[in-house]
Amino acid sequence: MSDEAVQRDLGRMEAQIATLCSEVKDLTITVAAISATLSEAKGGWKTLMWVSGSSAAFGAFITKLAPWLLSAPLPK
Repeated sequence: MSDEAVQRDLGRMEAQIATLCSEVKDLTITVAAISATLSEAKGGWKTLMWVSGSSAAFGAFITKLAPWLLSAPLPK
């Protein structure tokens, strides 16, 4: 292999490495943005889970209580 071919290959590889470094930097920024968005959404999800859980518990209570109330004798 001649020196020119080696220099050409080294130049090509340096350009590829520079491109890869740039892409990794962009991905790091993107991952940081996604992480920030998810951490902001955590409070909303907790509230949503509390509301849905309490609604389900209330619905189960009413479903359990309804047959008992309907089968109770009426006062005269």
